[in-house]
Amino acid sequence: MKSIAFFNNKGGVSKTSTVLNIAYILGEVYKRKVLVVDCDGQQNASRFLADDLSENGIEKTLINAAVSPREALSSTRYEHIDVLTSTTDMNRCAEQFQSLSEAEREKNLSKLSGFWSDQYDYVLLDLPPALNSLTEQLIGITDGVIVPVELGSFAIQGIAKVTETINRVGAAFIGCFISKYDKKNKADEELKKLLENNLGNKVFSTVIPYSNIIRNSINYKMTAYEYMHWLSPAKKYVELTEEIIRKVG
Repeated sequence: MKSIAFFNNKGGVSKTSTVLNIAYILGEVYKRKVLVVDCDGQQNASRFLADDLSENGIEKTLINAAVSPREALSSTRYEHIDVLTSTTDMNRCAEQFQSLSEAEREKNLSKLSGFWSDQYDYVLLDLPPALNSLTEQLIGITDGVIVPVELGSFAIQGIAKVTETINRVGAAFIGCFISKYDKKNKADEELKKLLENNLGNKVFSTVIPYSNIIRNSINYKMTAYEYMHWLSPAKKYVELTEEIIRKVG
């Protein structure tokens, strides 16, 4: 089993879209058992995937030792994919979680990671764009972190803060990949080279293009592969998934 957190403290980098597309390819193309863990109070992954949105999201597990993660578990329309849903209460969870004792926090996190440890091949955590103690500790219970990046000088500068956090909590930095890439934009090409010069082989070779296909597929509650699997944007998600499999083993 491999658990992977998808995180960037900047919003709008296609983090949730990526999690959904990778989950689909792992589960429905490669037939692996996949769990998506929605840690974001916006509930986008939950609303896309869940057959049933529970009143008890995973935030209840994180702050209450008596609540099992199973209460947030939902099947999906996909045979090989489950989701641990969140509710809007997740937006207040970080403060409540921090008010617990260290022993309580560790116990609740252990309960969460123990739940998925022997049931799934891949666990994908969709983390919110917020750098706080809860996010850090969720990163700490995974095997590693993947950072989606939308090219821009400020975004690239912000990677250092993210990798510093990953290192501090003792997690592995699997790498980062470029999303919303515009190959016609000279600035994107220059910033891509700058990122590769700074991070070397930590930059995935696959880039996800800026595409209406990706945006429209999510609007239709479909992954890019389901929507138009024969076109480049969907194929890029397949390539990215294959690269992730190679990197995490």
